[in-house]
Amino acid sequence: MSNSSYSSQEIIRLLFTTVALATRPTAWYVGLHTGDPGIDGSANELTTGTDPNYERTALTWDESVVADLTRVANDAEVAFPASGAAGSYTIQFITIWDADTSGNCLARLPLVPARAVAPAGILRFPIGEIIIEGGINDD
Repeated sequence: MSNSSYSSQEIIRLLFTTVALATRPTAWYVGLHTGDPGIDGSANELTTGTDPNYERTALTWDESVVADLTRVANDAEVAFPASGAAGSYTIQFITIWDADTSGNCLARLPLVPARAVAPAGILRFPIGEIIIEGGINDD
């Protein structure tokens, strides 16, 4: 998982300044990307021009601690609407947002391997597949 520019700024403000923070998100949404979303998450997001049924999809989290790493993982399956695209496309990254349109990108996650979506196909993420974790990095 990579922080977005927005979430990196908020973490620094939280820990090292007295600057007022943004309102904490109360809902989260997954965005799909056909290429690297970039640091702010805005690049290569799937559009309704490619797939007329595309929309960011809501998710909720379950928190746990594993080997001293705090992590959250999706606590229910995340399923996107059936593709309305005429041809297949490949999703290489997902992003986590605080809004279903516009909003702030909170995290960027590569999909390894990337996932192909065929016409009428449904992209699904089973419970526990979307993971965001943090902890000590000794690199």
